[in-house]
Amino acid sequence: MKHLPLYLIFFFGMACSTTNKEAKFNAFALAQELDSMYILDQYYRAQIDTLVKLYGWNSPEMNNMWEMQLPIDTSNYLRVQEIIDDLGAYPGKSIVGDTTCNAAFYILQHSPDSIQALYIDLILKGAIDNELDRDAAAMYHDRYLMRKGENQIYGSQIKIDQVTYSLTGEKRDSIYLWPIADTTNIDSLRIANGMIRLEEYLNHFGLSRDSTYLISDH
Repeated sequence: MKHLPLYLIFFFGMACSTTNKEAKFNAFALAQELDSMYILDQYYRAQIDTLVKLYGWNSPEMNNMWEMQLPIDTSNYLRVQEIIDDLGAYPGKSIVGDTTCNAAFYILQHSPDSIQALYIDLILKGAIDNELDRDAAAMYHDRYLMRKGENQIYGSQIKIDQVTYSLTGEKRDSIYLWPIADTTNIDSLRIANGMIRLEEYLNHFGLSRDSTYLISDH
C-alpha cells in the first residue's frame, strides 16, 4: 500500500503552520488549510471500497489502512479544535464558503467519541444557521447517537460487525442498519435534510428495508 506522497506531507505541514491570527482574520488561508486537511482525511479512506471488496472489513489490509490514517486523523482534529477555539464558532459557509463548509464536519466525524461529543451542539446549531449542510449534521447526529448506544434518527449509520460460525469457525462481516428511533416518516425527514430515501441509501450497501442486514462473502 502506498505511503503518503511527499507533496501532500509538505502541503499538510505548511497548512498546519497557519497561525491563530491568520485563522481568525484570513478566511482564504483558513479555507485552504481546511481543504488540505480534508484531502488528508480522505486520502486512505478512498481505498476502503477496493480493500473491502478484496479482503473484507476486518482484514489485515484494512487494519493496515487504518493504522496509516489514524495519525492523520489525530493531527486533523486537534487542529480543528484550535480553529474552533480561535474563531469561537464553527468554520462554516459565512467564513470559508460553500465548498469548504463541511471540511471540519468530516474531520470531527472521524474523531474519537469523546471529541465528537464535545461538538454535537455546535454542529447542530451550524446546520440551523446554514453554516454547514443539513445532511452532514444529520450524519453527525446519527453517529453520535450510535456511539452512545442509542437509536439513530435519520438512518445514516450502517454497522459492520464480524461474526464467527460456531461449526466451521469461519469469520464473515455482518452489515446492518443501526436501529432507527422512528421510521414512520423517515423518508420525509431524510428528504427535508437533503438526504436520499432510505431504501435507495440501503441499496448502496446491498441492504433493503425488509432485510436490513447482510453477511458478506469475506
